[in-house]
Amino acid sequence: MKKTIKTILLASMLAACASFGVFGDDILTVEDAEAALIARKADSGSPADYKFVEEDLIQLDVWGEPQLTRAQVQITPDGCINVAYIGKMKAEGLTAEELSAEIAKRLETAGILINPLVQVTIIKMHEPTMRVFGEVHRPGSVTFKDGDTVLDAIAQAGSFTENAYKEKVTITPKDSPVSVNIDMKRMLAGDLSQNYPLRKGDTIYVPAEDFNNKIYVFGEVLRPGMYEMKDRTTLLTAISLAGGPKDRADLKRSVIIRSATEKPVKVECNMKALFNDADLSQDLELMPGDTVVIPETKRPNWTTISQIISALSNISYIRRTGLF
Repeated sequence: MKKTIKTILLASMLAACASFGVFGDDILTVEDAEAALIARKADSGSPADYKFVEEDLIQLDVWGEPQLTRAQVQITPDGCINVAYIGKMKAEGLTAEELSAEIAKRLETAGILINPLVQVTIIKMHEPTMRVFGEVHRPGSVTFKDGDTVLDAIAQAGSFTENAYKEKVTITPKDSPVSVNIDMKRMLAGDLSQNYPLRKGDTIYVPAEDFNNKIYVFGEVLRPGMYEMKDRTTLLTAISLAGGPKDRADLKRSVIIRSATEKPVKVECNMKALFNDADLSQDLELMPGDTVVIPETKRPNWTTISQIISALSNISYIRRTGLF
C-alpha cells in the first residue's frame, strides 16, 4: 500500500514538474525533485531570512495538487492568506521556508496529501508609500523599501529646493498627532542620529525659509550681511560670523535691534568690556530676526588723515615744480 501511494505521488510530482519545465528528463526520484525545489528556491530572488509582511504577493506550488500549483495570493492587511483546502492562515512574520512547512503540515494533518512538497516564492514585495511635502522638487507620495530612511525619502522627492528651511524639517508617523523635528542641515553634515527608518504612512514636511531663523550684522565688520541662527547664537558669535570687527569699530557702543517684538527695541552692549574685562554679561543671546550694528568710532582716523595730507603735499610739490 505504502509503495502504491509513493508511486502515485512520484508520478503526480513528475507531471507537475514537466508542466513547469523546471526539471529535466533525467529526474527519477523524490530526492531529485526535492533538490530541484531547493535550487529553484535559491533563485527566487528574496533573502532566505526575509519575513513576509502585508501586501507581499507570493506564489504557492504544491506538487501533485493542481489547485495549489502556481496559486498567487497576496498577504492581507491583517497578515493572512487564504489557501485552498486549508482556509485562512497567518503568513506575516514567517519566512518562505517557515510558511512552506506550515502549509505542508496543515495539508498533511487534514489528510489531503501525504508528505506534500510545498514551495512558497515571493513574486512581488510590498511597496509601502509615505508622503513628502513642502520645499522639495517632487512633492507627493513616494514608494520606499524596507530599511529606507529619511534621507532616502528626500532623495526620492528630488531633494530640497533653494528655499528649504532644512533645520526645521518634521516627520509625522501615521495616526499620530505628534511631529518630530529633524535638523537636516546637521544630518547632511554627517550627524545621522535623526536619520529615522521610514514606516508606511509617514509624512515628511520641509518648510520654506521665512528668514525668521536669520540674524543680520551691519556696520564696522569685515563681512556685513545676513547669517543663519545656530543652536545658541550670541552677540560674539554674530560678530565672528561676520568676520570680526574692523579697526574703526566702536565695540563699546554695539547695538542689538530686536524686531521680533511688537515695537522694535534697541539694546546697547559694551563688547569692549567683554573683550578687555571678560564681562560675559555683555555677550547677549540673540533672537531670530535680530540686527547687530557695530558703529564707527568717533575718534579721528589718523591713518586716513595722514594719507590725505601726504596726497595734498604731493600735489603742492607737483604744482610748485610746474609739472601741471
